[in-house]
Amino acid sequence: MDAVDQAAEITDGNSFVWTPTRRFYVLNGDDASLTVGIPTAATVGRSALAVADLSQAMSAGTRRVFGPFGPEFRQADGTVHVNYTGTTPTGVMVAALD
Repeated sequence: MDAVDQAAEITDGNSFVWTPTRRFYVLNGDDASLTVGIPTAATVGRSALAVADLSQAMSAGTRRVFGPFGPEFRQADGTVHVNYTGTTPTGVMVAALD
């Protein structure tokens, strides 16, 4: 994903290459709310307890910058995954920012 606004992949989610300073911008330009979820790949301790995912509700017409992301968000393929839940909004724009 480039540092240029593009439509969010509501069904399949988005991903971008992890760096310690990268941020992720979301503009919910729709009239419905949505939840942005960023899963972690990390576990801690002998019991391999999962590190909680990041989940943020976004009202219609709002924007938010997420990150920077710690290494716990880096998936096995070296990317950070972003998922969306809620209604199926249109007009949601996203960008990865350095």
